[in-house]
Formats: sequence, C-alpha cells, structure tokens
Amino acid sequence: MNSKFYQILIVILFTYVCGVAIYTTWGLFQINLRGKNNEWFYYTMNDKLYKLKVANNETAYAKGLSGITKRPDNFDGMIFIFKEKRIMSFWNQGLSLDLDILWLDDFKIVGNDTLPAFSKAGLKIITPKQPVNYAIEIFKN
Repeated sequence: MNSKFYQILIVILFTYVCGVAIYTTWGLFQINLRGKNNEWFYYTMNDKLYKLKVANNETAYAKGLSGITKRPDNFDGMIFIFKEKRIMSFWNQGLSLDLDILWLDDFKIVGNDTLPAFSKAGLKIITPKQPVNYAIEIFKN
C-alpha cells in the first residue's frame, strides 16, 4: 500500500478519536452542570417536559418531597443525583402526596415504583433492583 493511503487513514483515525473525546467531555460537562450548579433540572419523558428540583446532597436526599401537602404549580417533582451508582432506600414518612419513582442508570430508566402517601398506606420503603445514579420522584396526577 502506498503512503497516501496511510496518511488518509491516520487523519481519519485522529478525527474519530478527537470527536469521541470532545463528545464525551462535553456530555459529562453538561451532566455536571445540570446536576451540581442548578436548582432545577428539566427531564423529558413520553413527549412531556418535567421541571424537577435538584437534590444532590445528603440533606436534600433525606428531605425529598416530604412536607409538601398539595401539588405545586411550579414544578413536577425532584431528581436525586448521586456521585456514584448505588442502591438507596426511599420511604414515605412525612409524604402527603403519591409519587411515581423512576430509577435511572446513566439516564436510562431501569425501573419504576409507586410511593403512596403515608396517610394512605402507612410506612413504605422502596429500593431499586440495581445500583443507580439518578432517581426521579414525580407527583402522581
């Protein structure tokens, strides 16, 4: 094979590697911006846009949506952002409204549950079936 072929091959491989590096870095940068620096996170599911409060620390994880007695008009739920994948437990103590829970592994939905209000069902505890790095609570209609 001639040297022109190898030059073209090297240019193609270099372009591919640079493209993958830029895409990966940009994607991680966007996730970090959404997860750590903002109070709100927007998530689209089934052609519906959800406005979610961000929980990204232990205090916010523990409080969740407990204490809210009526469905708010200005947001749809909460997203829990974990630094690493893990299995965590969600419970309904102090919860006045029913919630749908989505378990996400790198933004891919891997499970879902319903968490009923404490007054309806007593204490309920739910966990995902596998480690996840995101969980979303959405107020049920």
